Amino acid sequence: MLPGVVGLIQATEVIKLILENGVPLKGRLLLYDAMKMNFKEVRVRKDPECALCGKHPTVTELIDYREFCDIQLPGTAVQEEFDEDSFELSPLEFKKALEQDPAAVLVDVREQYEWDICYIDGARLLPTSSFDPATSGLDKEAPIYLYCYKGQRSMTALKELWNAGYKNLKNLKGGIDLWAEEVDPDMPQY
Repeated sequence: MLPGVVGLIQATEVIKLILENGVPLKGRLLLYDAMKMNFKEVRVRKDPECALCGKHPTVTELIDYREFCDIQLPGTAVQEEFDEDSFELSPLEFKKALEQDPAAVLVDVREQYEWDICYIDGARLLPTSSFDPATSGLDKEAPIYLYCYKGQRSMTALKELWNAGYKNLKNLKGGIDLWAEEVDPDMPQY
């Protein structure tokens, strides 16, 4: 509920500023206590040394806030660098890469009932329903190849691993369904 309330207040402030109507929170801080479901208003004094609104502002245009504040938000650098296409391999590329890399760890993120129908030999089952990089037992340095039914769940798991610091990752584009069509036509499909 908290993000909804705060978002609603922020949107209302923007509308008041655009319409130039109402009393905006300029110069005031609104504190919201979700546990008591109450609001408290505090007046804030302007900092004369503020780089944005002080007597001699140095920030006069849009800025990169992370750079400006010299902060690194958790996961932001990873998300900026992340490009799904660079992790995806077609079924034939995936098969070749696995054959050429004996240290590769093959991970199936489908559920047990799907695994019972078919799987790629040598795979390790780590279902997305309970997937957690911290408890997966996967080595951060090992090359990890992931797959699922169509490729979406395994890409989600890959992103979780990437955000947790794993870098040597590949995803089977089209999942085991496309693998059965292009690599192993005798594999049962569902």
